[in-house]
Amino acid sequence: MKILGEALPQLQSTMASMSQGCSGGSNGVPPLNWSGRQAPGNQAVITLSNARVLLATSQPSDAAAMEKVKQEINTGLSQWDTLISSLSLSCSGGEHGENPVYYGRYVAFRDILKTQLQTAMRFL
Repeated sequence: MKILGEALPQLQSTMASMSQGCSGGSNGVPPLNWSGRQAPGNQAVITLSNARVLLATSQPSDAAAMEKVKQEINTGLSQWDTLISSLSLSCSGGEHGENPVYYGRYVAFRDILKTQLQTAMRFL
């Protein structure tokens, strides 16, 4: 699935952006508790990578393998959503915190990726 191959480097570069996503410092600063927040993002990358490998090494006629691919993709998307959701108001400032500078882009990327992968899974 080409989408997974393209998405994995984008996930990693998006996480790098998030790691310095709050205003401050010369290049930005991490969201509060970044080490804890990034864990589901790292898990999403691992899980989606596993789905890609499984898809590449399985026969399309292997229903159990295709179901496992779908499960891995759904789990990866859920983990990615957990990361994105955790970023809301995760920067210091304001009365209750502020969103990272590119928070809207992170949300849009998540939504597009989710739509693309869910569409592709219909063909598995």
